[in-house]
Amino acid sequence: MQNDNKRDFDAVAEKWDEEPRRLKLAQEVVAAMRRELPLTPSMQALDYGCGSGLVTLGLQPLVGRITGADSSNGMLEVLQRKIKERGLSNVSTVLLDLEHQELEQSYDLIVSSMTLHHVQDVASLINSLAQSLNPGGWLALADLESEDGTFHDDPKGVLHHGFSREFLTEAFSRCGLTDVRVVTATTVDKKRENGAVVPYPVLLCLGRR
Repeated sequence: MQNDNKRDFDAVAEKWDEEPRRLKLAQEVVAAMRRELPLTPSMQALDYGCGSGLVTLGLQPLVGRITGADSSNGMLEVLQRKIKERGLSNVSTVLLDLEHQELEQSYDLIVSSMTLHHVQDVASLINSLAQSLNPGGWLALADLESEDGTFHDDPKGVLHHGFSREFLTEAFSRCGLTDVRVVTATTVDKKRENGAVVPYPVLLCLGRR
């Protein structure tokens, strides 16, 4: 349905990690997840919309196994190359249509960073991910706080201009998750054409099944 407004992530996959701002954002989201989640070596984890695996590999040392799921073959190929180069045995990848959210197994931890704004029905996605958690499992989703549409230089594929804390909290709670809270994971500062620096907060919403 959104084919005319989907960004071609395959085309940008090889150079995705060359943008310092993306690396910094991923590192700070990982730092927030490490700080807020009770990560353990027994956890089976999923990074939903993993892209080139920046968050996946940031969490890899702290969980038992983590799967990077994405709808872009090109992004997954970049991640697979990293896995091979680093000799990692606890990381795998899966090609997944992000608009059709059924997962084939359940997890102790499902995370996602900067993916929600590319998905049309976010409430439905959150519910689907919540139902794919094992009892006691955690859902941790990071994305922009509501903004005026100026964050993305290229708006193609952007279906939402961030999310309010209230929306995320309500969506998590409606799925039956407990210990729901929203924290500011980081803030991305972007310079506009007029020289003004605009801060864009990135929220991390967490909940436990």
